[in-house]
Amino acid sequence: MRTASSNKLLIGLALVVCIALIAHLVLGYAELPTIHMSGHGWFALGLGIVFSVVLGAVLSAVLIIGRRRGFDESAHEAVIDHDPEG
Repeated sequence: MRTASSNKLLIGLALVVCIALIAHLVLGYAELPTIHMSGHGWFALGLGIVFSVVLGAVLSAVLIIGRRRGFDESAHEAVIDHDPEG
């Protein structure tokens, strides 16, 4: 029965966060016409977005390749060998 109450709490918290985000978007959208950004700002924003996406893709690829080739198996076995409860 404890799981049901904690699920309700998490759902309630998620709803509050979603409502707060929507309110922030609505209030922020009203202020957009007063915000001006130069060409350098747009370039920096675009460069940051591209860098973040490329970095995320590279790290994901390294994670997937390492998992498929078994690079993390030795670390997993070391944890199992030294686990006093296992």
